[in-house]
Amino acid sequence: MALAAAVGLGALVGPAQVSARAVEMIIARYHHPIWTKFASVSFVAIGIGALCVGVPVVPVALAFYGAGIGLETIARGTLPLALFGPSGYARLMGRLAMPSLIAQAAAPSVGALLLEHVGAHGTLAALAGLALLNVGLACSLGWLIFRRRTLEVQAQ
Repeated sequence: MALAAAVGLGALVGPAQVSARAVEMIIARYHHPIWTKFASVSFVAIGIGALCVGVPVVPVALAFYGAGIGLETIARGTLPLALFGPSGYARLMGRLAMPSLIAQAAAPSVGALLLEHVGAHGTLAALAGLALLNVGLACSLGWLIFRRRTLEVQAQ
């Protein structure tokens, strides 16, 4: 792929992030933040999975990926607030940030090792697997939230 094409495709991620955030601002009051989290992890998984397919869907894949990471920035703050309330929120956010920051610090080295040992497609496949695991974890969290709510309603 030519450098100009790669830069142009990479530039799709930013507008997709902003667009997803704008849509979320409009509809956020109508749903629980777990749905934002679920949309976020699903869009990232769709984007990375589509990149595994190949070049014809790269713009769509990058738009989904960008929308997913855009929504993640919202879900990262709103979901803990909805689940645990404002008391101790700053401390909780600090604790929740540590594993993410460690993963971000390790990502370049792990990515380089993956690229060296399994190539670009293998690296994308590993990322797609991790993205699907994330979808499963978000679904599990959603199930627990709504199960808890159902039990609270039944107890009343």
